[in-house]
Amino acid sequence: MLFVLLVQAAVQLTIRAQGNLTSYGKASQSTLFGGSNPQGAILPPITNNYTVASCSTTNTAGAPKNAWWRFQFSFEFTFITEITIYYRKNYDYRMDGFKLYVTNTTTIPPVGYLCYEDSDPGLPNITQNIPCNQLGKYVIYYDDKGDVETNTGPVVELCYVEIIGCEKGMWETNCSESCSSVCIDQHCHPGNGSCVWGCDEQQCLNKKWDKQTGVCTEGCVNETSRICNCTNCTSVF
Repeated sequence: MLFVLLVQAAVQLTIRAQGNLTSYGKASQSTLFGGSNPQGAILPPITNNYTVASCSTTNTAGAPKNAWWRFQFSFEFTFITEITIYYRKNYDYRMDGFKLYVTNTTTIPPVGYLCYEDSDPGLPNITQNIPCNQLGKYVIYYDDKGDVETNTGPVVELCYVEIIGCEKGMWETNCSESCSSVCIDQHCHPGNGSCVWGCDEQQCLNKKWDKQTGVCTEGCVNETSRICNCTNCTSVF
């Protein structure tokens, strides 16, 4: 039983090793409905219950072709591992067909990594936990479908958004540790510190390494590296 508890604790530590990054940046959206504010989606309460003041709501008037909510990080680049969305209660039909992107530009329609697209039959769950594992500057919630039954154009009604990850180059609890210098571009996974793109060949003796395994074939420049050494130098993805 003690072993099981220790394993569970270790798993929880790995999951919680990153932080919610929504306090490090600012939100914007395509239009504003009433007294709505895009920042409402990143401030408590954590709930699907709707008020104009506490949720991000775009305008329903004017038959818009698309609607979007965007978060811009204050860091140059951020590694996002997962995003949790709380949409407005009882309005799942307005969420139908949404897309979630991580991008490096503000272009609309978004041009970047598509973390998720709602394409399943039926209406989506109003609470979504979406894995992403992507490096970028922006998170964009995007909708260009609208609701055909009520003849309503695309609308965004986000009551809370949590973005989990770390600034590029950081990992561990609350992103408190720097990634190993032997990682290519000092880029590592926020949860465990392993090199995402493999090891920098400059850290291998004579710059010799196996591109398939990431192993330094003639040894490492720094044998004492905690994260990326001669036998642990592979890409996470």
